Amino acid sequence: MAEPITAEERRPRVRDWYLVAALGIGSAVFAALYNAGGFWPFKVPLWASCLASLIVPLPLVFRRTHPSLVAWVVSALYIAAQFLGMMEPGVSQITLFLAVYSIGAWQSNRQAAFMSRLLLCIAIFASIIGAAVVQLSGLGELTVLQYAANSGITFLINLLFFGGAWVFGDRAWHQRRLVGELRAANDEVRRQEQQLADQALDLERVRIARELHDGVAHHIAGVGIHAAAARRSLEKNPDRARESLQTIETSTRETVDELRTLVYTLRDTSSATAAANRTSGTPGLADLPDLYADARRSGQHLDIATYGTPHPLTAITELSVYRVIQESLTNSKRYAGPGAEVVVRFRYGASDLEVEVSDSSPAGERAGQSPGAGQSPGGGQSPGGGQSPGVGQSPGTGQSDGAGRSQGTGLGIVGMRERMSALGGTLDAGPKSRGGWLVRARIPYTRPETPPTASTAPEITAPEISASTANSPTPMADQTPAAETTDSAASAPASPDSPNPTAPPETTAPPNPTAPPSTKARHA
Repeated sequence: MAEPITAEERRPRVRDWYLVAALGIGSAVFAALYNAGGFWPFKVPLWASCLASLIVPLPLVFRRTHPSLVAWVVSALYIAAQFLGMMEPGVSQITLFLAVYSIGAWQSNRQAAFMSRLLLCIAIFASIIGAAVVQLSGLGELTVLQYAANSGITFLINLLFFGGAWVFGDRAWHQRRLVGELRAANDEVRRQEQQLADQALDLERVRIARELHDGVAHHIAGVGIHAAAARRSLEKNPDRARESLQTIETSTRETVDELRTLVYTLRDTSSATAAANRTSGTPGLADLPDLYADARRSGQHLDIATYGTPHPLTAITELSVYRVIQESLTNSKRYAGPGAEVVVRFRYGASDLEVEVSDSSPAGERAGQSPGAGQSPGGGQSPGGGQSPGVGQSPGTGQSDGAGRSQGTGLGIVGMRERMSALGGTLDAGPKSRGGWLVRARIPYTRPETPPTASTAPEITAPEISASTANSPTPMADQTPAAETTDSAASAPASPDSPNPTAPPETTAPPNPTAPPSTKARHA
């Protein structure tokens, strides 16, 4: 059991001196009254009795710091003064009461407190009964019964008196221990509140960083691509340059709108309103056509397909799906180039939605995969601008082995995994066996009771993803409609002869065996 009494509580206080002074003065006054009335046969002068009355309770000042020692010292002084005929039998008894009480109230070792009080009470009882016998012997001849009766009365009175001191001392100790436990619990609650507040602040910072990365960074990357295209075609093709500048203007406005929404959410002090702002005005599946149009204006070639019957999704789920596709398209523009072939597939299953985004970029050239120096995502002027391995020279993305790719931070994949983990889903990202990059997200329609968190979910690198999926086809891949089965290798496990035997195969098959080929919707 932890120490319930603090050092500050044990420190002697001014009121302890007041108590000792009151006991000493009260005992001295009673001694003078007893002496004046002749009720007590004092054997010493009155001044000696008054001095003893002031000295005996003096150690009680330190009863909090050394309760057992103080109790024994006070009791010894009292017994000695009593046998010398220096103590009056009234107020001085309160000094003994406080001595016994202090052991129970302030002694930390409870076993020692019990033994100290037991021995002390035996010594006090013996001295009091002995004094009573001496007093009775001066009254003349008494029978044994009279001696026993008077001694019994004295014993019972003192038993109730010191028994009360024992009980009250224990009760004070337990009450003080309860207060200490409540104080410790309160401190723990405050500490946990501060910890939760810090965690909430960290989570909010991560959320803001994720929103900035997934939303604003996407538009900024698009602005960079269109600015480079406008610069190259400004003299040769003014119409195309004008179209690129118009796209830059649109992307800039969208960026400002997203920043304004984010700022409003941060400035709103109402938690309910702030939570509503997080979902209101944020993009969802209905905004995907605009995202596709922006990607096509950047030069990307998109193939959009939907399998199964669409299932209604929550606003948070739609936002997460939108951000995954947005980040995947942005990465495709950055690493595969504006003219890459990008395939986006939605598969509505019985209990979850699977979203796949794949492109035709060379395998291994993604964030965290290449040690090359980073470059802007503009179009290259020469097919291979690198002069040394991993260091590119041209402003574009060189295609030769010497052209270095930018080494990204990998925060995009981390952010996508965090979004999926918060919804109880999963996200895999890694190179494909025939070249290119695949991002696959699975989101359950109903959030589980205890979804995995970003802090507990293991972060899988691209090779681990590839190894976990290379030996098993995509779910429902063997039930592809005839119109979609164009490559037998797409639904078969990767063979050892593949360029990347640990990479997941590119799957284009729907997961719904009951969905006819006519349910596949393509968007030009």
